Amino acid sequence: MAIEYNLADNQRAERKLLVTYVNVGAASSSPEWEAVGVRVEESSIEFNPDVSTLTDILGITYTDVNKTEPQQSFDPFTVRGGSKLHQKLEDIMQRNALTELGMFDVMIVRGYIGDGTDGYNAEKHSNCTIVVNSLGGSTNVDMPIEIHYSNNKTLGTVNALTGSTITFTED
Repeated sequence: MAIEYNLADNQRAERKLLVTYVNVGAASSSPEWEAVGVRVEESSIEFNPDVSTLTDILGITYTDVNKTEPQQSFDPFTVRGGSKLHQKLEDIMQRNALTELGMFDVMIVRGYIGDGTDGYNAEKHSNCTIVVNSLGGSTNVDMPIEIHYSNNKTLGTVNALTGSTITFTED
């Protein structure tokens, strides 16, 4: 699939067009996608590349990217009623079932690639880890998290950018 932006020349992609979803459904066979980032002002996917550099005997420098270890932080990630993700994370932390933190399906949707007719560009990562960094705050109860992407990904499209009926279709 060729990457084609649905932006006019020199039009900037708005941040709201890059959306992270977590499957909060009971099973990956019947996903229920919840958007992450409500009331979070800034969040970026950090690729954390493993880079090696060498200079050969001719003085030419070569750089290789061996792998990436992408992760994304959401802070403050305020606890909200109705959030199934918060409920799942709270349950895991209370039971100290830390191995379950590494069993999440996470999807990145790029709304600036594709259009509503043929869907929007998406990649689904299986068995990602969500780390809960703390619980508390001053005015509200916050639960800052980090999503560590697995790189075990499937490329595809989604039918919408927002809403409760987001469907992923594999390429």
